[in-house]
Amino acid sequence: MVVASAAIALFMLHGCAASPAARIDYDSTHDFSNYQSFTWVSENPMKVGETASPPSAALQYDIMVAIQSRLEGNNYHLVDTPGLADFLVSFRVGSRESTKPESDTERLPGAGGRGGWGTAVYGGDSDSYTQGILVIDIIDAADGQPVWRGASAKKITDGDRENMTEVINAVVETILSEFPPL
Repeated sequence: MVVASAAIALFMLHGCAASPAARIDYDSTHDFSNYQSFTWVSENPMKVGETASPPSAALQYDIMVAIQSRLEGNNYHLVDTPGLADFLVSFRVGSRESTKPESDTERLPGAGGRGGWGTAVYGGDSDSYTQGILVIDIIDAADGQPVWRGASAKKITDGDRENMTEVINAVVETILSEFPPL
């Protein structure tokens, strides 16, 4: 399951929402309106952050295909020569194993001390899961400065592991739906 475990290195979302949310940051003084073409920052544009398991080359390829498809769907075209591109694209993946304790709380008389009401917490089971993150960076080709960043995180489920290409496409779609900024 090298591909499945490597693909887990992808996303991280607080909770377990079906649609990942994106966080966007960009240079509000930058003019994105003249962008027409892009290329990758390098032949291997994926950087790997902290990971629970090492990603595979297939993961990089799948993310590149998803990013290219989304950008071309927005009428940007991929060029092979960096000198002809308006912007460069790079991305970072990471993952970690997390455990969320499941505890129950209840307001009980006397739990707050001195005969008052308070909150009693008693332990339950814990929920172990993999969290992953994808960060996409847009760099202005003219000056080499980063001008836009989108990130999304997701809790990886067993269903995600079986349909990782769909998860990648959904997360890339979510992130790049906010590029360029309006």
